[in-house]
Amino acid sequence: MEANAKIKLLERRLEILSNRERENQGVCRRIRRDIRNLRKKTENL
Repeated sequence: MEANAKIKLLERRLEILSNRERENQGVCRRIRRDIRNLRKKTENL
C-alpha cells in the first residue's frame, strides 16, 4: 500500500477512535506514532 494512502487510512481510523478517547488511548497513541513515522519516511524519499 502506498504511504499516502496508508496515512489517510490511519487518520480516518484515529478520528473514529478519538471519539471514544478513554477506551482507546493506547491505540490512538500507536496510530499517531505510525502516521508520524510514515510522514517522515515519505519526506525522505
